[in-house]
Amino acid sequence: MSTQRLRPIEQYFPTQPWLEAYRNAINADDEYAAESAGWGIEFDGSFVFQIENVPLETNTVGDLPPEIVAAVEEMLAERSEAEIESLLADAPTDVRESVDSRNGSLEERVTDEILATAMADLPDRLWPELRAELPDLLAALIAQLEENVADGDTVYAYLDLHDGECRGVETVTERDELEYGFRLVGDYERWKTLVRGEGDVIDMLMAGDFEIDGYMQKILQYSDAAARLGEISGNVDSRFLF
Repeated sequence: MSTQRLRPIEQYFPTQPWLEAYRNAINADDEYAAESAGWGIEFDGSFVFQIENVPLETNTVGDLPPEIVAAVEEMLAERSEAEIESLLADAPTDVRESVDSRNGSLEERVTDEILATAMADLPDRLWPELRAELPDLLAALIAQLEENVADGDTVYAYLDLHDGECRGVETVTERDELEYGFRLVGDYERWKTLVRGEGDVIDMLMAGDFEIDGYMQKILQYSDAAARLGEISGNVDSRFLF
């Protein structure tokens, strides 16, 4: 049995539960409340964080954090060959053919097939019987992919920032579903740097790592609050899916 512990889903970025944990951290931070007092008063202070190029096409299940990979391996290791055969009975034809073309025991072949599946293909290649057997965390993460990823590789995270607090968060698949005052656009890898608390958003904007849609002068006026948001995210216990 693996000693690696599955984490709560709110620790995995980028997911809706992570965003909710971030909101809670913002609202618990007195320094941010002081630095952002007045933000959003007489103007729309809400943000859309546009996270682009999430590597769903290139990353596989085997590239997920090791505790998730270990949980998949254990799920199959605990089943007999007859149980795995039964599990495969309703698999899509192409999945079964791919499993049959691999080398090793049935358990090894099915494990290798799952781990080699690209994250973008996972929702379509998982049949109901297998999905029901997956670790709860992986099933929840797949649901996040199905519900929250737009255009194949983009996550839109909405934060309602107003006068020292975050009043709400939401992930949306259409950017224009919600009205917002500002939109911060960047590549997934740049977002990882920011979420880790390893970069200053103002410096990264000036360096061209991010683009901003909104009144830049207003952000500069509240630059200390913007920097504190990055510091808060760095203090959130985060695991990166990719």
